[in-house]
Amino acid sequence: MAENKDLYKLGQSQTGSIVDLGQEIRIDLELEDNIFTDSGTVFGKALDVNGDGIPNVTIKITDTNYNPKYHTVTDDSGQYTIAEVAAGNQYLIFASKDHYDLKQGTPFTMQVSQQIERDFVMTVDPGSTNSLVAGEVLNMSGEPLEGATVRLYANNESNPTLIKTTHTNQYGQYAFFDVAQGMYQITSSLLGYTNTSTSFIIDGPSQVRNIVLNMPIDPVGRKGTINGVIKDKNGLPIANAYVILFEVITDEEGKETLNPIRTTWTNSQGLYLFEQIPEGNYKIKANKTAE
Repeated sequence: MAENKDLYKLGQSQTGSIVDLGQEIRIDLELEDNIFTDSGTVFGKALDVNGDGIPNVTIKITDTNYNPKYHTVTDDSGQYTIAEVAAGNQYLIFASKDHYDLKQGTPFTMQVSQQIERDFVMTVDPGSTNSLVAGEVLNMSGEPLEGATVRLYANNESNPTLIKTTHTNQYGQYAFFDVAQGMYQITSSLLGYTNTSTSFIIDGPSQVRNIVLNMPIDPVGRKGTINGVIKDKNGLPIANAYVILFEVITDEEGKETLNPIRTTWTNSQGLYLFEQIPEGNYKIKANKTAE
């Protein structure tokens, strides 16, 4: 037998009073449409592999583009009901709970007054007891460092073993998922900064560890390099040319003064290189004497 549903919301009138003998009064009532007549219900159970109900499983219904529409959680016996699901639409349905694999049920199209059953058998996620290690890499002023290389080493033996590598995002953040129990060392490296490391222990299941790494400036690695090629008017490289590096000093009036600070010679390809150059403005001069 098909389910009978109310066409209207149950209405209630205003109070009418009869105060005289034989008095006649009128009580009208305007009923509102029952917006749930064009809907159906989804129900079912979430069970473990032994057939026992699992409480507090989240049951989620989305459209076919995964936009959220309805959700509920299972009761103590693992049962759930989602009523008033709009008819005429296609839906996806999922079941989720910590330490279990995400399950997807059979998609469905809801019809008016339809009752759809979707049961789920939940399986334990074998990596659910593993932990999350996440944090930030910052400079000594607390500002995030983007592009830092972060490495995670297993530190259970005398020689640490590299097991995971990642890089920080624009907010200086990094994350390592699925980290088993054990002893670890985490390091960060970035050009211009001194490498930083720390050790920690994951001594229980499903931990979330927040580790912040502060990196001091490397006074040597922070410096840059200047290189180039010395050529003649025909574009041919000049070997054994001497090259002078000048620091450009500009006063308040914009006048430039060139201060010579380094010299070198070009190689057979006309290439020169100055390394360990601090921040600043520079020019070069070059020439070659007759041999």
